[in-house]
Amino acid sequence: MGQENKMNKKGLSPLVATLLLVVSALVLGAITMNWGKAYVGGIEEEEVEYEIESAIIISIKDIDTPLKELQIDHITNRITKEEYLEREEELTG
Repeated sequence: MGQENKMNKKGLSPLVATLLLVVSALVLGAITMNWGKAYVGGIEEEEVEYEIESAIIISIKDIDTPLKELQIDHITNRITKEEYLEREEELTG
């Protein structure tokens, strides 16, 4: 009987081993999350404007309202965005 008690004391109990695994997983997860947050936070957002060149085919009969005409002027860069927004507000009231 004396030898059985000696053997049980040599190893960790399953409960302690489980707690160690859980704590180590939490610590490792916290370190990884902090590293990821620092990594992503270090990336600066860049504003990139893309110029898209494409062919737009519009039939004259489709332009039947002043708003559509205004939209065409804006799409074809005849007026600026600010001018478009001002005139759109006037037209839609």
